[in-house]
Amino acid sequence: MTVDDRASWLTHDAYLASYRADGDRLASLLQGASPDAAVPTCPGWTALDLLRHVCDVYSHKVAVLRFGRALHPGEWTLADEMDQPTALAWHDSIRAELEQLLAELGPDSACWTWMEGAGEGTTGAWARRMAHEALVHRVDAESVVGVASADAAPGLAVDGLNELLTWMAGDPDVVTSDGADEGAAGTLLVDFEDGAWLVELPDGAQVVSWAESGSSADARLVGDAFGLDLALWGRPADLEESGDEGVLARLRARIKIASQ
Repeated sequence: MTVDDRASWLTHDAYLASYRADGDRLASLLQGASPDAAVPTCPGWTALDLLRHVCDVYSHKVAVLRFGRALHPGEWTLADEMDQPTALAWHDSIRAELEQLLAELGPDSACWTWMEGAGEGTTGAWARRMAHEALVHRVDAESVVGVASADAAPGLAVDGLNELLTWMAGDPDVVTSDGADEGAAGTLLVDFEDGAWLVELPDGAQVVSWAESGSSADARLVGDAFGLDLALWGRPADLEESGDEGVLARLRARIKIASQ
């Protein structure tokens, strides 16, 4: 999966602050949007679909923290039937409840997650995951109303790349799934100029390590960290691709499996 290393992680308070700011920005942007407005960054979604999705994610995590285990169907509230005003009000409530729970529990409490590796079975892992969830979907909300994306919190995009490449696309269940060995084995450098993540993509495994910008690799993606983070999550962003197309295809295949 990755080197056993949390060097890219932000503090628990920094994750919670970013989660709060991006969640509040999403709600503010969608307040004035038509529920039927398209989400350009998520083809097929409406503004109400986006809002219901984030409500469902936060509701699920509140229930995980309260039950202390993996959930069974029906153990958390869904926003499926909520109209936009109801969903907006609930978003603010459930977002704040999740933030409060994570703050009270702190980063080191044992907690169920699907993630594996250093620090993953902790409440801190959920604070990290929710900060990145809120960031990407805040960008989606910005696309609904046609405003430029605000910057990510300092360090969050670099950490987001690591999270996606390790916990998500590098999860053992992902890399051994059907289709995970599409393309070609090799190395890929995700280069954001101040540094880079080097991704090794052999059959059935994935290893991510810190590297210097410009390090050699079979393929590379180059751009600013925020743009790279968004691009790997399937959002439009400027980046340069070069090198072995098969290696690039393998990483994309694993990200697709991980994000389904």
